[in-house]
Amino acid sequence: MNPNLQPLVSVILPAYNSALYIGQALESILNQSFSDFEILIFDDCSTDDTVAIIESYTDSRIQLIRKEKNTGYTNSLIEGIRMAKGKYIARMDSDDISMPLRFEKQIAFLEANTDYGLVGSFIQTIQQEQGSEIWKYPEEDDAIRLFCMVNSPFAHPTVMIRKEVLDENQLMYKAAFEPCEDFKLWIDLLKCTKGKNLPEVLLQYRLHNQQTIALNKTKLIENSNKIRQQLMNNFFKLEMREEDLLNHYYFFNEIKSNDSIQIQKKNEWRKVLIKHFNALNHQDAITLINDYWLKNIRTISQYRWSFLIFLFNPYLIKRMWFSELGFFKIKCLIRYQVKSQKT
Repeated sequence: MNPNLQPLVSVILPAYNSALYIGQALESILNQSFSDFEILIFDDCSTDDTVAIIESYTDSRIQLIRKEKNTGYTNSLIEGIRMAKGKYIARMDSDDISMPLRFEKQIAFLEANTDYGLVGSFIQTIQQEQGSEIWKYPEEDDAIRLFCMVNSPFAHPTVMIRKEVLDENQLMYKAAFEPCEDFKLWIDLLKCTKGKNLPEVLLQYRLHNQQTIALNKTKLIENSNKIRQQLMNNFFKLEMREEDLLNHYYFFNEIKSNDSIQIQKKNEWRKVLIKHFNALNHQDAITLINDYWLKNIRTISQYRWSFLIFLFNPYLIKRMWFSELGFFKIKCLIRYQVKSQKT
């Protein structure tokens, strides 16, 4: 690529000890149906063959930046945005695979919808032992904003961002929010632009136990709670106390084996949320809360007589099967307890 020409898209691709997958990731970008892009690869002091594999490619669109010190994933993203020449910034990770039409479809959307600053897509998982799954994300802007109450509404490596929106609003990834730096940026972007997820799989997403999120769950909970605290205050006018944050996180994100104490805490938080969104007449939010309450109800591990009151919720009565309602009542009456699995 001529260094004096401005590509339409800048692809930012951090890499660290990615020799197993970097070739597949690069090939999936180079084989895109849309070809006017630069690829900014930031190697974070890899100790395997990552650099050698990258250097084996002679495509002029590839720029390899070898960092002198290992400064982390988010630092690479920040430097990538600063260096990017493109009108649009496409994210890509070194172990994922973009579908051939990904850039073409995302660019077409952003060109046709100038009030949108970012667009993502659905993903298909790549797992070594389990079968693949399709993960769907909220599609429209209103649903995306609402889902922020639960978790990040975009799959990070699928996103394409309008660089102008970042520049005009002085927005950037923030390393202090790792490993939720993307979630924080989406919240900041949604304050000044609109978001969209295309309802199709445009990326294959690799799952393995060495991913940043898998290795930093405690930090993930802490930082995602800080983001949700800002979100709930800014978007939904609900001020959350420190003691509310964990209740909120567990209600939406830890839905398994709810013992009697956990389910009661979740019910109390549910009541707070329902009361607040009833006052706002926000029916979509109430439906979302009820959806997650049903998921929690279905994972109770310790039943109590008092839980029969849960069935006074009309939403649950409509959504639970007739036989399920019957078994729930019986389990409450006999104080049924799921046997713990011994390892």
